[in-house]
Amino acid sequence: MYTHAVVAAHFAAASDRLLEELRDLSTLGTREITLVDVLLSHHAEAQDETHRREARWRLEEEKDTLERAGFRVNVELRTGQPAHELSTIARARGADLILVGSRGESRFREFLRGSTVLQLIRKTTTPTLIEPIGQNRVVTGRGFRSLLLGTDFSESCFEAERHAAELAPHAEKVVLTHVLEDEVIEALGHDQAREQADTRMAALAEQFEAVRERVVTRIDTGNPSRTLHERAEEEGSTMVIVGKRGRSPIRELMIGSTAENVVRRARQSVLMVPRAGLI
Repeated sequence: MYTHAVVAAHFAAASDRLLEELRDLSTLGTREITLVDVLLSHHAEAQDETHRREARWRLEEEKDTLERAGFRVNVELRTGQPAHELSTIARARGADLILVGSRGESRFREFLRGSTVLQLIRKTTTPTLIEPIGQNRVVTGRGFRSLLLGTDFSESCFEAERHAAELAPHAEKVVLTHVLEDEVIEALGHDQAREQADTRMAALAEQFEAVRERVVTRIDTGNPSRTLHERAEEEGSTMVIVGKRGRSPIRELMIGSTAENVVRRARQSVLMVPRAGLI
């Protein structure tokens, strides 16, 4: 499914967690990896030859580890802005997935801080798997073990729904979740809004017919990002899957800021899937 993954590799604490996830990705068909380190162009160390040699050495060391695990590995050492470089490399190499680690906004001096991850998912046209690193990650277990798909049933979520259906056979549990917002309930009335959501959820569940014994459906009400976060915690989900809105990679995310807020809040892995046709 994800034959070629671009992996952000810069600091050991995150790299270890990302390399862990690659073991799971290998079961999904990942055979090629491009390791990327980006030296920030506005930092003096980016121009320091000793620092560049050390960065190259770290990449080559991780390359050796991954090659011993059976992957075909490329390395890229760039100078610039991480979000732009990762997005550009993924597109140029035809990658199926970008894998990044994030410590969130509260930690600093890391390659991919929360703000940089948000820049990346706004920019990229490649599905992106975001791994919380360190204390922010409280859910333990294999990332693909228990999936939660958040959908508003719109075209923006079609690709996210498709990815969830393809990942479902590898999971022990799949939760399909839709959040009815107050505006929809006010416009249609509670009963009609719920009936409409039930019909759409039933149609979505048909895509998971082959693994129906592992699938549960949930229709909640409230603020979408907060409710998805609470539902993921309650269900013990190890990965949240959401779609990205917009015909252009610089457009806003699904349901306004919902997907962005999911990334900010999540203590699980988050798979962000752009809609089809993004250029």
